[in-house]
Amino acid sequence: MNSKTRLVAAMAVMVTTATLAGSCTPAGGLTPEEHVANIVAFVQRARGHNFVTEPTVEFLSDGAFQAEVLANLNAEQTDLDKDDVAFTALGWITPQQDLFTEYKRAFGSGVVGFYDPGSKALKVRGTAMTPYRREIIAHELTHALDDQIHDIGDVVAEGLIDEDHLAALVAVEGSAERVRQQYYNSLSPLEQLESINEQLSGGVDPVLLNLPVTLLALTSAPYLRGPAFQQDLFAALGAPGGADQSLTRYPANTEQAFDSAKYLVDESAVSVATPPSPATIKSDEFGPFSLSLLLREGLVLDSLDPVTSGWSGGEYVSWTEGPSDCIRIDLEMDGAQEHSALQSALNSWASFHPGAVVESTSATGSRVTSCA
Repeated sequence: MNSKTRLVAAMAVMVTTATLAGSCTPAGGLTPEEHVANIVAFVQRARGHNFVTEPTVEFLSDGAFQAEVLANLNAEQTDLDKDDVAFTALGWITPQQDLFTEYKRAFGSGVVGFYDPGSKALKVRGTAMTPYRREIIAHELTHALDDQIHDIGDVVAEGLIDEDHLAALVAVEGSAERVRQQYYNSLSPLEQLESINEQLSGGVDPVLLNLPVTLLALTSAPYLRGPAFQQDLFAALGAPGGADQSLTRYPANTEQAFDSAKYLVDESAVSVATPPSPATIKSDEFGPFSLSLLLREGLVLDSLDPVTSGWSGGEYVSWTEGPSDCIRIDLEMDGAQEHSALQSALNSWASFHPGAVVESTSATGSRVTSCA
């Protein structure tokens, strides 16, 4: 799969579903090009860098824009089909649901703009420079600037349950969201209200009410946690040093992404071997954000479950066995006390999942096996 396509989809999706405040510049009869020039100047000041080459914003019709979004989503199907096994095994979707279908339902029509690190294109749906659309452009122009300075297209993804990628997105989206928030704060109360009204006037899409909550949490988290992460780095390293640091050395895992102090000292995780399994659909690191999703049945936004604070390392493997989808997760905690707290939380979770078994593998190690 093209890793840059994954980055585009994540950026495009959550800017339009997780943000409830907008930004704009005074209209004053400006052309779209003049609006873009004003936003470019703002982004450069806020980010502390100038564009190396002038960015181009392409305005597309609804049909042309939708076709590009769907093409990006379709490029992710192979990885999402692998994640389907883990999602089913953990109860995040039912055996009758298809993860890729749910993903397309969630994000196939709500995108307003995106930046593609592969083609360096910034594309926007429609031509009216409404307050909300200007907000989208400010966010995506920050991605374009960060890409020119730091090459954010090097973020590699392999599905939704991807510890490295999710951690990196906290830094990438946090940079863009922090600039967007500064942009919003610089506006008049009337302009801010216009942006909010624009977004609320469409109401709540009924499709979103029936989507797997874990799917929404996984794709929302970088946009919700990112600004606070970047603010912590700004306090420690200043501007543009804080954001630059995060895009030069991405958070290594979601522990660092959700605990800025651990990022700043670059606290590493212990190596955990892939758990034994009769076959393998996918194996990867299982970090504290995924563990929080497990313990909270997908209800995680911008903070982790407290019991994961002692996470030291984790790895999972998924496979199919007859009609069942299965996952096995091995976890290491910092000490016996943290291990005991996790075992209690896992046993509580397993009591609501008939196909789940929790074991203690050592004084600090836990294993979860679940089939559905």
